[in-house]
Amino acid sequence: MASQLASRAVTADDALRDWAATERAAAAMRRLNQALTNRRVDDEVLDEITATVEATAERLEQGTLRVKLDDMLSRPYLREIYENQYFPLPLEPGDEIEFDPFSIGGGVLHPASVNVKYFKESDEAVRGEAVVDPMFAGPPERTHGGVVALIIDELMGALNRMRGRQAYTGRLTVHYHAGTPLGVPLHLRAWVDHTSGRKIVQHAEVHGPDGMCVKAEGLFILRADAPAAPGD
Repeated sequence: MASQLASRAVTADDALRDWAATERAAAAMRRLNQALTNRRVDDEVLDEITATVEATAERLEQGTLRVKLDDMLSRPYLREIYENQYFPLPLEPGDEIEFDPFSIGGGVLHPASVNVKYFKESDEAVRGEAVVDPMFAGPPERTHGGVVALIIDELMGALNRMRGRQAYTGRLTVHYHAGTPLGVPLHLRAWVDHTSGRKIVQHAEVHGPDGMCVKAEGLFILRADAPAAPGD
């Protein structure tokens, strides 16, 4: 990772890039995705929409190719991670955690984001909130199991980020106790069970209006070049 970082020169303009227009466009795209998934209209209307979307895509394809690492390096707090300067986030309990604005889980800059939000509960735990749109259905009226796993993986990632750790998923075991409902508030929680060297073990739960839907355990491996962390 260090060699990748060294090969990328981020200019002052890049580092101060304002992603507001991308955020607005991503929100509009999510609205379009949801409307196409959840609404019926006449075929003639769909054909008109198709032509408009194709023309819009063609305009976007004229732009410069984006690379996620470059995007992340334009965010000062994310750049610090890749320079091994990351520390626990200076948050109070209840504060929202910005984990990765470009991610499909909770990223406001992603056009198909599930729109999960993460909050600090304590120094060793986070909670999350989500209302999963029906565009992410698996079986009727249930969230796709792979999307549930995605949400949990990112929830645990947000906990690592909050604690000032950069770790990669080594194993994620998801126990589906009940269908995870769509279109209603879901309450998520992840916490550190224990650490051992570079290994971090977490647990998580997902609750819907009728109770617990999912339990999970995750094993995360700290980057080999990660600085030593007090208490781990």
